Amino acid sequence: MVKAVLAAASTLTTQLVPPSRQPLCYCPTSGNGFSTGTDPPPSHGNMATEFHNLQDLRHTASLATKVFIQRDYSEGTVCKFQTKFPAELDSRIERTLFEDTIKTLNNYYAEAEKIGGRSYLEGCLACASAYIIFLCMETRYEKVLKKISTYIQEQNEKIYAPRGLLITDPIERGMRVIEISIFEDRSSSGSSSSGSSTSSSSAR
Repeated sequence: MVKAVLAAASTLTTQLVPPSRQPLCYCPTSGNGFSTGTDPPPSHGNMATEFHNLQDLRHTASLATKVFIQRDYSEGTVCKFQTKFPAELDSRIERTLFEDTIKTLNNYYAEAEKIGGRSYLEGCLACASAYIIFLCMETRYEKVLKKISTYIQEQNEKIYAPRGLLITDPIERGMRVIEISIFEDRSSSGSSSSGSSTSSSSAR
């Protein structure tokens, strides 16, 4: 009797759930909320890909132009750059963000060139060791330059690259200028050039 009941229950289960179909399970998907138990959940794209990053600028963007921030010699030969906002960046970045970046860089360079007790000590040790000591230690000036390089890298990643801009470390330009490169998407630049060629051919 018990065997007959178990056989009937097994037959009923087979009829309700056909073997050709997988049972459904509820999963938090973006569609109707259901997916088969064997299918992997759909992957959601990274929202950060909507913005530019340093890698995108180098691979998917083309260089449009460059802006050079000149040195400010109003206070002598100390390393200081002008905070005047370039007109080429008007539609790219807020004036306050640009000025904050330049002022921070100027403060770093003022810190690097500041003369104090440590600077005198480094000079004395350099003279006593015929400058051999600098082979095994960094000067205070070099440490500040590393801070500047790290700061520029962070500014490019967080502020400038998402806006299609890229700051070049002034040390790579001989401390003469701050170079800011302006990039454009290759697709947009290509479409604009093709549009201009089409209009010129139609005019003929």
